[in-house]
Amino acid sequence: MKNHLTTEKLRTSMGTDIFTWHGFTEVHVDGAWRKATPTFNDTLCAKVGVAPLDFDGHTDALLHPFDGEGRAYMQYVNDRGTYHDVPAKFLMREMARDYANMQGEDLSGRDMEREAAER
Repeated sequence: MKNHLTTEKLRTSMGTDIFTWHGFTEVHVDGAWRKATPTFNDTLCAKVGVAPLDFDGHTDALLHPFDGEGRAYMQYVNDRGTYHDVPAKFLMREMARDYANMQGEDLSGRDMEREAAER
């Protein structure tokens, strides 16, 4: 997942604007598998200029490719397949490797909504 509107502070911490293991949920509804992305709350969506996602159970609900002004927003860059359960230990190793810049960084007290408003 490439977040084109990530904050400078987060991009600096991560060393990238790629969320290498960003995921979504797949749910089985009325005989069909649907993709649904856990989404940002209404106030954060308003601050970054995107509509909140709605899941109707009939179509996929994935993050928007563009914001309300037509700027690139979210881009799915790598489909890493489907897992029956979250491979937590594997993901922790991968994220430690992918975001080595964040090792030892104190992330307590970070406020995503405040940072989004500052961008």
